[in-house]
Amino acid sequence: MRIPATCGTLLALVGVAGQAHATASTTFAETSRVAGLADAVSARPGDAGSMLQNPAGLADLAEPEVILSGSFDHLSQWFARTNEPQQNLGRSFGAVGFAAATPMPGPWWLRRVRVGLALDLPAQYVLNVNIPERVDQPISPTYDSRPNRVSALAAVAIDVIDPLKIGGGVNLTPSLSTPTTVTLVPGRTKSLQNDVVISLDRDMPLAASPFLGVRAQPTSSLGLSLVYRGETVSHSGGVQTTTAGPIVAQSPVDYLIFWDPAQWVAGVAVGPFKGLSASLDATYSAWSSFRSGFDQPLAAPFHDTVSVMGGVEWTRVRWLTVRAGGGYEPSPVPAQTGDTNYLGAGTTVLALGAGVDLRPLLGAPLVVDFHVRGRFGMEQSATKNPANLTDADPSTRGQQVDNLGYPGFQSRSSLYQAGLTLTLFVGKKKK
Repeated sequence: MRIPATCGTLLALVGVAGQAHATASTTFAETSRVAGLADAVSARPGDAGSMLQNPAGLADLAEPEVILSGSFDHLSQWFARTNEPQQNLGRSFGAVGFAAATPMPGPWWLRRVRVGLALDLPAQYVLNVNIPERVDQPISPTYDSRPNRVSALAAVAIDVIDPLKIGGGVNLTPSLSTPTTVTLVPGRTKSLQNDVVISLDRDMPLAASPFLGVRAQPTSSLGLSLVYRGETVSHSGGVQTTTAGPIVAQSPVDYLIFWDPAQWVAGVAVGPFKGLSASLDATYSAWSSFRSGFDQPLAAPFHDTVSVMGGVEWTRVRWLTVRAGGGYEPSPVPAQTGDTNYLGAGTTVLALGAGVDLRPLLGAPLVVDFHVRGRFGMEQSATKNPANLTDADPSTRGQQVDNLGYPGFQSRSSLYQAGLTLTLFVGKKKK
């Protein structure tokens, strides 16, 4: 079931910056600088586009900046039951983005504070709820929901002392509340069908998820970081009340969209040495708290994972920066021997990017960055265990199996992305 919805308050907020999807830095929506380094930026000096990677990096900001960015993604994904043709589950999607950050004016102690805002919104929906009709429907926890996520970030960072910076913020994610009342009013019209009165209510409450970070620079060529990001989920549902005379029936509905698990990130950055710098981030993701779209715990819980990403950046001339990154992201999906058919396997990430600084070239306060990135998933193979499958018809003798993944299945998912980011400096020109 897919429920596109709009909310006047959120749309008014989004209207300030247009539709955004690249700077709140949720999955697959990073700026070109972040994506070109394979997200390994938590220990590097930050900017308005890397607030979620590490809000403490915002304290490195020397002047106000505004970021606009866009990306195009193509998901190549297929599913095949054993000895059956592949089903194409791929799709394409794109988005644009906005973020802004600035040092605070005023006395010296206030000038050590930076604040930033960012918006993230898929181009097609304000909130997209995609719930499978069956518990055994093939679904990817990585690609079927996470690219559709909408959020807004607010962050603050403090330059405590030159070697130490701290920061924190909130990640706002909407849920959809849809209480519905259905009432039969006999004699209202000449048609019994038109005697039914349906009252719909729509609300989009926002849930706040915290993220905190620290970045230390003990020497000019060594950076260290530690970041915590809270779990983010959205709910969709409400109570449907049906009234027909003295009969009142209430049917509660609750769907869950699990966007991102809670994460701990440890990072290190070294350099630059003759214009070359390198960084490494290790991320622990608490996927074991994952729940199904029906807000139920899984019979076979997901695994917690540790992913490692690295990036290198080279600046030999003042106006050009070249980037490359990569790493490995293990899948949290356990062996799919039972009712569920979650898709996912270990994924290798490779990225390339570059940035052109127009300040020394043309005197224009603008930096243009672009990137390409690939997420190359391994092939997943599953074999069902009949003892772990629900009997489709208990009234019939023997076990009846109608599972969509029986007797087994294979799948593979890869994502290809290209993106562009414009950073406008509204302070002093770079000399």
